[in-house]
Amino acid sequence: MGHVFDGWKEGLINFPPTYKHEINSNRYVGERPKEEEKKRYPTWCDRILWLGKGIKQLQYGHAEIKFLDHRPVSSAFLVEVEVFDHRKLKRDLNFTRAAVHPEIFLDEDGEI
Repeated sequence: MGHVFDGWKEGLINFPPTYKHEINSNRYVGERPKEEEKKRYPTWCDRILWLGKGIKQLQYGHAEIKFLDHRPVSSAFLVEVEVFDHRKLKRDLNFTRAAVHPEIFLDEDGEI
């Protein structure tokens, strides 16, 4: 993916190209071109990328919708999330604000 998406992940594409379908058909536009038409190659136009720890892709595929020229893709993930201790978070926010802006402090309710 080059340098634009360094660190991002994409699941294995094990489904057919999703773009350039003839509407209401499984054929691709330009698959059997007429003499004056140029051949068009199908592509995967919609992609799902993710970035972060604790993320596991469970499913990556496309929908069999035939009334469009593309097949939308979908994915399912299992994501681990960290649950914060609200008291600790308030304490840390108070410390951070005091360190950066000594004039700003949070009261015991977490208010400025």
